[in-house]
Amino acid sequence: MMYTAAAYSVPSFTCESVIMALLQSLVALVSLIFLILLPNLQLITSSNKTASFRVKLIHRDSPESPLYPGAMTFRERADRYMKISESRVSYWKSTSMQNSTMQPNMMRALVGSDGFMYLMVIEIGTPLKTFYLVLDTGSGFTWIQCQPCQKCFQQKNPIYDPKESQTFQKVPCDNPLCQYYFKCTNQQCLYTIDYLDTSFTQGYAAWETFHLKDEHGDYTHMSNVLFGCSNFNQGFKDGMLAGIMGLDTNPISFITQMGGFIMRRFSYCLIDPFSPGTSWVSYLKFGLDMGYIGGAVQTTPFVKHPNSYAYGLNLLDISINNKPLHFPPDTFKIKPGGEGGFIIDSGSILTYIDDKAYSILEAEFVRYFSAFKQLERRQTCPASIKLCYDAPMGFPLFPSMTYHFQGANLAISPENVLIAYREENFFALAIAPFEGRSILGSYQQHNTHFTYDIDSNVLAFVREDCSKDNA
Repeated sequence: MMYTAAAYSVPSFTCESVIMALLQSLVALVSLIFLILLPNLQLITSSNKTASFRVKLIHRDSPESPLYPGAMTFRERADRYMKISESRVSYWKSTSMQNSTMQPNMMRALVGSDGFMYLMVIEIGTPLKTFYLVLDTGSGFTWIQCQPCQKCFQQKNPIYDPKESQTFQKVPCDNPLCQYYFKCTNQQCLYTIDYLDTSFTQGYAAWETFHLKDEHGDYTHMSNVLFGCSNFNQGFKDGMLAGIMGLDTNPISFITQMGGFIMRRFSYCLIDPFSPGTSWVSYLKFGLDMGYIGGAVQTTPFVKHPNSYAYGLNLLDISINNKPLHFPPDTFKIKPGGEGGFIIDSGSILTYIDDKAYSILEAEFVRYFSAFKQLERRQTCPASIKLCYDAPMGFPLFPSMTYHFQGANLAISPENVLIAYREENFFALAIAPFEGRSILGSYQQHNTHFTYDIDSNVLAFVREDCSKDNA
């Protein structure tokens, strides 16, 4: 029997839904107020005046990446991705941002470490200077390393020097943005962000012109972009990258600042880096340039977390091989204190499911695989994965999986439900338990085109072959 989203109806008016709607309205109002306070952001394209453009999305292990590790075996690559995923999920647990001199959750990534998977090239200033930035849908504030640098980590290109740019401006202390988001010290609008692993970054807020180049060499130029100049960075690894491009829903994130120019809309289609012959080439698209090449597009509304600008979703249930697990209605809801909920994240590789729900999910996978006598459950699995099996070469009978969101069903193909270690004749579930929040990782996002439509407050998606995402 096919499982449909219509099977899940939610009450139109409940105390909880009214409160959530009020919270979302308040967030929208605050976003509007602070966008008004920003200087006049201007967008000029060299080729046309449309609000659509795209930039190349670079996988960290692509030959085009400054982090390219060279040829690797499947196990080496898989172990590397597991480490990245563990690093990523560790900062989702972090509460150290509460001790920062910035508002909570403005910046959430670990530049120079292993907590990310994708990066982009951006050019900043006048004249243009090129930098590699972490692309992060879980971060809000965009920042780069700046001269004079008291303490910086290694990066591929020279560190940005504001004195060499004609379009650089510091945010003054009397600006309301400084008073709300930052801290005025010695007549400078400063920030300090602490991390769980004792690393931190310090710098000052500024405005600058950002330039994005598409695959044809055409530029989109944006002036008066608010960003951070970090000139004291401690505890970071030398990672060859200059900083972070924040794309969450924070009022001063890069995507929010571009606002109506791109209808606050962006999309991506992630290529499976494990697939043979992977080209590694896909694009981050802004505005009207969604470029769908798949079938019917589904949409599900975003859910606002009270203490986060992450992209939350209303997950209602999960099916394994079209068998619904019938989780209680509040399983994946956000708790009153902000715990729990379900988010989509571009930086996590594995998917993480709340401990209690995970035990039910794992039990159903165990039941499914118990029918195959040639399989033997392994006692030790990679990283935090808890379920894996020894299997004969070419074992083909992986189950499918579906996430049932409010109004939409996200089908995960069998090859993205489990990770097949073919060289060693075993496979592992691409899902791990996590205390509290649940996270849809990038491995289960492969070959699905996702559009983050912030103005409409929905995530749209359609199944596609992302290796063809060059139209």
